[in-house]
Amino acid sequence: MALEYVALIRKDAGTDYWVNIPDIPGCIASGETEEEAKAQFAEALKLHLEAMKENSHPLAPPRSRDEVLATEENDYLTDYVVEVEPANKN
Repeated sequence: MALEYVALIRKDAGTDYWVNIPDIPGCIASGETEEEAKAQFAEALKLHLEAMKENSHPLAPPRSRDEVLATEENDYLTDYVVEVEPANKN
């Protein structure tokens, strides 16, 4: 069963759009449009999760959208859900 994580899309003045999942630190991707940033992030996340699995780093449990947004101090444009298969799947 896939885990559902909240991803945030951000954009600062003079920058590309960029995406991250607060509950999966260390993985960020950017693009000139929101769609490009999301596509780049999907590929970056795939590689990030593979590295986490290879190094036996467990995923933090996903928080609800309300929990993530309540603790988010940085500005963001919008959010969306990303489904992640648990690392114990072969």
